[in-house]
Amino acid sequence: MSDHTLQIELENIGGIERKEISIPAGATFIQGPNAANKSSFLKGLLFALGGRSVPIRSGADEARVQLSVGDRQVERVAKRTTAGIETNGEAWVTDSDDATLLKRFAGLLETNSLRSAVTRNDDVESLLKEPINIEALEAERSTKISRKRELTDEIESTSDIDTRLDNTEQELTDKRDRLDELESTLETLYAKQETTDTDDTLQELREERADLRSDEADCDSQIEQLEAAVDRLEQRTTGIGENLEDAREAVEETDVETLKAERENARSELDEVRERLDVLQSALTTNREMLNSEFTGVLGRDSGLMGDEVTCWTCGRSSPVDDIEETVTELTELVEADKRRKRDREPEIEELTEQIEQVQRSESEIQRLETEKRDVEQKLESRRDSLEEQRERRQSIREQLDELDDEIAEQAADQRSERSELTDEIEETRVEIQTLRREIERLEETCESLRDKRIALQQKREVVDELSEEITALTDRIENLENELKTVFNDTMDDLLDVLEFDRIERVWLDGKFELVIAREVDGQVRSDSIEHLAESEREMIGLVLALAGFITYDVDEVTPVLVLDSLGAFDAERTRRLVDYFADETEYLLATVHPESTVDTAFETITFEPPV
Repeated sequence: MSDHTLQIELENIGGIERKEISIPAGATFIQGPNAANKSSFLKGLLFALGGRSVPIRSGADEARVQLSVGDRQVERVAKRTTAGIETNGEAWVTDSDDATLLKRFAGLLETNSLRSAVTRNDDVESLLKEPINIEALEAERSTKISRKRELTDEIESTSDIDTRLDNTEQELTDKRDRLDELESTLETLYAKQETTDTDDTLQELREERADLRSDEADCDSQIEQLEAAVDRLEQRTTGIGENLEDAREAVEETDVETLKAERENARSELDEVRERLDVLQSALTTNREMLNSEFTGVLGRDSGLMGDEVTCWTCGRSSPVDDIEETVTELTELVEADKRRKRDREPEIEELTEQIEQVQRSESEIQRLETEKRDVEQKLESRRDSLEEQRERRQSIREQLDELDDEIAEQAADQRSERSELTDEIEETRVEIQTLRREIERLEETCESLRDKRIALQQKREVVDELSEEITALTDRIENLENELKTVFNDTMDDLLDVLEFDRIERVWLDGKFELVIAREVDGQVRSDSIEHLAESEREMIGLVLALAGFITYDVDEVTPVLVLDSLGAFDAERTRRLVDYFADETEYLLATVHPESTVDTAFETITFEPPV
């Protein structure tokens, strides 16, 4: 795209009726006097790139701008309607977040929010960090931390699964070996039985009794497992109930509505302090500028009968310098007092927000625990019902066994020979074999279930590892973005102080709290100072560099090919040239407005605007 020329057509924008301009790649000066529609042109250009509004020419119903570079072309139209201004057409930048980057860091007009904030000595942290979206990143990190904590608790509760699986598999192996041994023994016993006459009726009764005894053993095993399950579920229910009670106490002890009201009051007071600060700082700046004025006579300092006097350029009255200095001192004290109130209120609001969020987390925990408690109670009820059924079944089996024992006793009363002893041994062996087969089947199911749980446990561990990496990445991203923004600004500001030669300013930088810190030379000594004490050109320079640091940090050149610098009246021609030269390599097209009396560098392209006739 570096070989392409940017073509722009404008109709009915600001004071422009119709205009076509070709802009080559690189830096271009837009030169012209006041009211030559330089700013209207830049606003139309920004509207085509993705700005939200554009001034429609007086008397016209709609404004149109067309922008093309190479094969790409966009066109946007703004129309007056009964409901307001309606915009149509697709801009160069379509994503809303990218449009914010364009407005904040590439469209550096006089009304740019960062430039205005520095001029008024307002907080710049929120404006600089908004594209990082710290709150969204923090919320995402908090969600991942909560999920990791839940998974970690689940992993810890099943951490013995490998031991349980090993023990179950060993038990299964032992029982299979025992089954093989018993089946071999049973074959031997049957072989012996073939040589002995057997009473068919007695044999059938014994086989029936063997089946019932196997059923009884199975009932005993299931009852034992169900009793253990009931004990575990009862303990779990008790634990959940205790946690639920703690969570409810945490919620009941805190009045959320009161906290919200306190936070709202604190925010209102903070807003009042900020508004008062704006007024006081404006008044302080005005009085300082009158004191520092280099003019004399009706618009500045003069010598009177009572000593040096200053003439106010707004009301035209004269006041002694001492009175103005006293006013400056009083205003400075008021400003510092309000700044202290502002610093005191901000942590209080953060603390109240944390308390509210803690209660909200407890409320979510209550809902989760109540759901878990209902699930556990349902399982407990189901296990108790199953336990009762098994006990009733075992009682029925025992009653049947008692009846069979009586019948067998009658049939075997006269058969106490070797044959009956062999039959008893066969019966015992068959009972044990049937019991073993059922236990083996149950153990096989248990092993399969434990293997599935082990796979799920490993998957949870992998998810925890992924979450840990994501949490670390989010933490690093938040810190790195903030540090990069401060580093780029501080490095750029150090370079520009040398390039633009503001001799009275030693250094300007963002500290760890994203507050602007200034070091300047006063009476031969380097001292820290406030932004409101700087000259207009110095504040203009800092505001521009702050926005341009964001342009570099957030790679805004990948979003928009154009960087716009307007209202550079605070800079002389040489400093304007140096500023443009410094940032020319950071973007494909750089446009800067200058007045016709400025002698601009011929190395840069210059487009001249003439005032309308």
